[in-house]
Amino acid sequence: MGDPKKKGGSKGLTLLGLLLLVVLAAGVAGFLNPELPVVGPLVRTFFKVGAEKLDKSGVYTVKVTSVVLSPEEFSEGENLDIQVTVESVNADGKTRLLWESKQFGARKAKVGKDPLTANWLDRPFDMEWRAGDKLVVKVWDRAGLGSTELCVWEISSGEAFPLKGAHTFEKVKGKTPRPGGTNQIVFEASRKGDLPPAQ
Repeated sequence: MGDPKKKGGSKGLTLLGLLLLVVLAAGVAGFLNPELPVVGPLVRTFFKVGAEKLDKSGVYTVKVTSVVLSPEEFSEGENLDIQVTVESVNADGKTRLLWESKQFGARKAKVGKDPLTANWLDRPFDMEWRAGDKLVVKVWDRAGLGSTELCVWEISSGEAFPLKGAHTFEKVKGKTPRPGGTNQIVFEASRKGDLPPAQ
């Protein structure tokens, strides 16, 4: 004679397995045919809620809280005017300027004398962002008659808004920075609301 407890346990596992198979089959059926009564709407709602949690598209308020450059990347006594631009790039590769810091005045610093830092805490800007949008952040030196591109951050963003927290630049003036220095930009952002309806 077998152990009744073992028989009961095996029956329970079998029933659990069958229940899981039924739920899985119902989920697949609902996914493949959303018009199925009861199952279809449940599965559709499940995927919709999941997508809403992942997709953070919307209007964002953004601040550039800090730009820091390492003095080792520049010549002693060099004068800088640190500025930032934020651009979007469409599917055709055309860029559109979203924000530019130079309209708010110079951020001058002398290498070897002043910290090479800048911020625009009092100059937040709003921008529309859709999941997958490509953005380009650039740090410039606007001192003198011309402009020199110092750092570039090209962002092929995913489902989360990318202009948050600190980003360290991989290159300064087209070259790999010297070890030990800090070359980064820090953003602060908050979601303001949903995107306006498409026209």
